[in-house]
Amino acid sequence: MKKPMPNYLRIASVLLFMAYLSNTASAQNSTTSSVLIRDIYSNWFNERPYAYKDCDTFYYTDRVDTNILNKVRDAFLSDKEFKEWDVNEAAYVKRKTRFTLEERRFIVQQLEVVKQMQWPAKMFPFAYMVPLEKVQQQLIQVDRSKMKPEQKICMEFQHFTPPIFLRDNSLCFFYLGKSNIFTTDGAFWIYEKNAEGEWRRLASIYEWSAITQLKYKNDIEFFQ
Repeated sequence: MKKPMPNYLRIASVLLFMAYLSNTASAQNSTTSSVLIRDIYSNWFNERPYAYKDCDTFYYTDRVDTNILNKVRDAFLSDKEFKEWDVNEAAYVKRKTRFTLEERRFIVQQLEVVKQMQWPAKMFPFAYMVPLEKVQQQLIQVDRSKMKPEQKICMEFQHFTPPIFLRDNSLCFFYLGKSNIFTTDGAFWIYEKNAEGEWRRLASIYEWSAITQLKYKNDIEFFQ
């Protein structure tokens, strides 16, 4: 197996794609964005010895489905209160988060920017980018192939957006999802920065899940 890329080179490769972020992003936001996006890859890389020990490639798509982003947009425009997530209880609690009209308009505007962007190839070491419209075809081919089950599991595509920041960079929003031969799911999360400068999950704007087998046609939406 190839040796992992040194951390400083890995960080440099991530910084290259941050130019794709909104022109309104500050230098501080760009650096934080790089760290948050890099964590998606790092989590996969660090879990490989346990969950993905036979997997040597990180698959990701060039963008997130516009239909999903539209549902996230509709959630913000609805002026709902979003239930907060308690890390210690690993469950939603009675506390709720609400946004002003100005904040909701800003998020919706940023979501429109996200729709127009595409992630470049070779963002990470040992990574392979697949256009979103080709994911289903790839999964069908894998499902019908004679590959071993552990090899089929490796073909899991990650979907993610650039982070969006609000309230003096104390809140961060982005979408995380994945597709494999069993299921496709995702969620648009709000993260809050604590006093120590660490990001914790605050609330979910939109969550969904669907069976990817062709005989199942209906999405299962379980947003609040």
